[in-house]
Amino acid sequence: MIKYHLNGVGNEYGSDHKLTNNWNPDDNYGNEYADIHFRINAKDYQYPFNNFTPENKERFYNEVYGIFESLGWEIDTSEFIGCMTIRKGKQNLYLHPQDFSGEVLKNEIKQIAEALEQHETFRLEWVDIYRTVYDIQDDEYKVYLESKKEEIKKQIFESCQTKRTNQYRYLYEAKCGIADAFKLRRINIDEGMNHGGQTVDYVQSIIDEMIEDGLLLCVEQNGSNFIRSLNKTEQKKMKIKICA
Repeated sequence: MIKYHLNGVGNEYGSDHKLTNNWNPDDNYGNEYADIHFRINAKDYQYPFNNFTPENKERFYNEVYGIFESLGWEIDTSEFIGCMTIRKGKQNLYLHPQDFSGEVLKNEIKQIAEALEQHETFRLEWVDIYRTVYDIQDDEYKVYLESKKEEIKKQIFESCQTKRTNQYRYLYEAKCGIADAFKLRRINIDEGMNHGGQTVDYVQSIIDEMIEDGLLLCVEQNGSNFIRSLNKTEQKKMKIKICA
């Protein structure tokens, strides 16, 4: 039986000290994608990996490519045999001999897992499911972010509180942390800490608004901006009421 493990939910390990089989591959998940890892045990890719000769590597990938081609995935092997990212529509998988990882429609996970289960050069160990990945356009995503505005403002204010008035938080670090807490992962859109994106831009707009309203103080030092929330004494002096 194939094990499907949803990470970050409840007790992740059972009484046998092994990962639980806690995700139902037969549910209908609509148009939701998943950040997924198909954990692979390749016969010839074992520590210290000196058995993964060019011949064994080609044999492994030819078998893998054949499986995915039969499932409708696009594979270009004209110039390369080895790790690559393959695609099917908006889905993508990076094929490392220990881990096929990427973004896959939840409704296709079972089909892929069963196709990978047992083969001559490898076998599937288990399936790890992480965050849901959504197929949402920018305008629809803006509506989602707007619905979280008050929660985001509260978290910005709380996370930027400091013990002393001469202590500040690095603005860039603060806004990326807040954005990470609220962002939805979207298919084929990279909103990592070093890439910015719609969520970070939205959080920045709220920070700008809070600075203008006097809820945050901002200083510049060596070309970087730092922020902090007003303390209770400053709130009282400026007659500003912070909603709890």
